[in-house]
Amino acid sequence: MADFHTAIIGAGASGLFCAGSFNASKIILDHNAQPGAKINVSGGGKCNFSNLHISAKDFLCQQPHFCKNALASFHPQDFISLLEKAHIPYEERQDGQLFSQTSAKEIVRLLVQRARENNTRFSLNTQVLSVSKGTPDFFIIQTSSGNIRARNVVLACGGLSYPSLGASSLGIRIARQFGLAIIPQRPALCGLTAPKSLRPIFCTLAGNSLNAIIHIKKQTFTGDLLFTHEGISGPVVLQASVFCMPQQEITINFVPQIDVLQHFYKYKNSSLSLASSLKDFLSYKIIKSLLGELERDLANASKQELQTAASRLQNFTFVPCSTAGYTKAEVTAGGIDTKEINPHTFACKKVPGLYAVGELLDVTGRLGGFNLHWAWASGYAAGQALAKIV
Repeated sequence: MADFHTAIIGAGASGLFCAGSFNASKIILDHNAQPGAKINVSGGGKCNFSNLHISAKDFLCQQPHFCKNALASFHPQDFISLLEKAHIPYEERQDGQLFSQTSAKEIVRLLVQRARENNTRFSLNTQVLSVSKGTPDFFIIQTSSGNIRARNVVLACGGLSYPSLGASSLGIRIARQFGLAIIPQRPALCGLTAPKSLRPIFCTLAGNSLNAIIHIKKQTFTGDLLFTHEGISGPVVLQASVFCMPQQEITINFVPQIDVLQHFYKYKNSSLSLASSLKDFLSYKIIKSLLGELERDLANASKQELQTAASRLQNFTFVPCSTAGYTKAEVTAGGIDTKEINPHTFACKKVPGLYAVGELLDVTGRLGGFNLHWAWASGYAAGQALAKIV
């Protein structure tokens, strides 16, 4: 039976970065044939690896302050320095988003090389069958390639999104086995499905997009919205989906440029219809479809009808019946309750030697490089803590 200082379960972003952040005998176990499967497809293959404007406020977590220590210890510039040292060009895009200029594969190669240089062995195409505490000082990891003994185990298994790339519930199953509390998981950074009563409207508009504002409780999101056959998607919807809990009501302003009701009053005595009066702000097709039976000539509309029409365009409220699911979700919200985790070391408080990092934790970032940065930051924090264990 092979012995290691640390066994890391998962060769994704957080696992690879953790492995490269300390020098000790360690092994990375992953059922995929290649490491970094999700990294390779992130950012359209260009890897949106971080964001210049990152802060704890960009993350959803039951414990709002949990992220602060890790984010304070690993900054976007720290990852940029790694890229510059490896001569991997990068670029800044809108809203501080940072992308590779070449491809995500270059970043994966860097992470693998960094891990190997820090005494890491890779065991790919390997199924983890069970994890148990063999003695007070060692874990026994039973795998399809044989048994392994390790003083420490890092759960870096990721979430449930991208099932086509092998995403599974392994990390959550192991966490539950050791008695860790779990925040219910759900798809995030994905489209939202409208109730059946509204789907004909969205289906008619499928493929059309516009700039919109979405309100969820006290959260406000602005950006491009895309109509789909079953609901809505696009960047603003993906952002909102992180904060949209089951049975959560959302409100959409489809015409954020103006006060629509005042606009209707202004043109009340014109020969225009409600929809045609707004053609300078939004396509006639979209406005007419959204108004539906409310569309009429402004001159013939009552005050109540104008108020109702304006409300439909600027306070369009409904409860999504579901999300687009894990097959289209970029990340998984929920996961291991961070109350169980030391925010400085990422060690499980009740299981000595067990660590958890990355998407497996109940920490979900906004769209724009935040989730990959969380993988680096949490993996780095765990690696630094493990480096101190001789």
